[in-house]
Order: sequence, then C-alpha cells, then structure tokens
Amino acid sequence: MNRIAARITEQMINSAQEFTEIAEDFPKKLQNEWSSFKEEVIEESVRLEKKSNASKEKSPQEQLSKEDLIQIQIDSLRSKVIDLNKDIEGKN
Repeated sequence: MNRIAARITEQMINSAQEFTEIAEDFPKKLQNEWSSFKEEVIEESVRLEKKSNASKEKSPQEQLSKEDLIQIQIDSLRSKVIDLNKDIEGKN
C-alpha cells in the first residue's frame, strides 16, 4: 500500500509540474497565435484591396458588385476579430 501511495503521489507531483509548465506557456502561445491571426487578417485585407484596385478597370456595375463582396468579406473578418478579442478579454 505504501508503495502504491508513493507512486500515486509521485505521479501527481509530476502531473502538477507539467500542468504548471503548460499554464506558464499558455499566455505566450495565445499571444503568438493572436498576433499571427491579426497579421493574416491584415495581409488578406491588403490583398483584397489590391484586387479591388485592379478590378476598377471593369464596368461600374460589375465593379460595384465586386466591391460589395469585398466589403462583406472585410466586415466578416472584422466581426470575427471583434468576437475573438471579446473572448480573449473575457478570459483575462
């Protein structure tokens, strides 16, 4: 019984140490992921803007519909960023 108790205690100590290490690394990993996501959103926004500028040579009706689609995509991305930001702030 003592041997089993000692092994269980040792495993619990190891698990607690692993959990502590994970808990210490989590904010840094979350911040890195958040920064990476923001960079991707900015890059996508720039790409869409360049695409929009390139399509200005097309007819006004065709251009308007493409601009509307791009704006919808940008609005959708902004909405997702706002939701993620609220979730992150809520967890802090």
